[in-house]
Amino acid sequence: MDKKFSILICDYDKHDVRIIEAMAREWLAENERDAEVTVFTDPVKFRESFVGGTSYDIYLLGVSMHGSSGIELGRLIHTRYPNAPLIYVTRSKGHALEAFSVNALRYILKPVDYMEFVSALDFAYIVHRAVPRNIVTVRLPGAVTNLNEDDVVYIENNVRSMKYVMKDGEIVNGNRRNISFENFFAPLLASGKFVQSHKSFIVNMNYISSLRTSSIRLSTGINIPISRRHIAEVHKAYEKFNAK
Repeated sequence: MDKKFSILICDYDKHDVRIIEAMAREWLAENERDAEVTVFTDPVKFRESFVGGTSYDIYLLGVSMHGSSGIELGRLIHTRYPNAPLIYVTRSKGHALEAFSVNALRYILKPVDYMEFVSALDFAYIVHRAVPRNIVTVRLPGAVTNLNEDDVVYIENNVRSMKYVMKDGEIVNGNRRNISFENFFAPLLASGKFVQSHKSFIVNMNYISSLRTSSIRLSTGINIPISRRHIAEVHKAYEKFNAK
């Protein structure tokens, strides 16, 4: 089943959040779109949720949130999802350049003009629709590329880069991230198609030909290690995957 269209609102000001949420729901109703609207007034809880693998289709963020920076949250989102539609809604006039440095689509000042807000959401929805589904976004030196997740056999976490090994034998070396390997790939692992077998390996279960005590045999002929910490997890995930 396809994931339901979703909007995230994160702002510490509860009064402003109610206004933004009401306008977002009005926009949805006017366009006859069904969506989940999730609200966080605690940016720390949003960060924990996001790092844990929860993602959204459109992000609406404040900038200054009682010691937390909406710009830093935007940077975290951009690191994992460079194409994610991100809109800032804020009373702060001084952070627009920082916002656009993390690819924010719009920077809207409060009090919010409804037509400006609608225009921003219309644009964000177009961007959302244009991004292909089931992709792995890889940041390269000075560029970004999208890989079809079904073509990724495994991902290896190296000292200086992350290596994506494709079914045709191609190897794509992506930049290292500033969050942990498993946290960065939490959405991929949550899809049920990939499993982490080791602190340095994530494997596409479509390419597993057999499981051994301490390794995975891939259909490409490669053996991937299974650490003792991940043995039970790998076997459980693989059994569930094959039971579908």
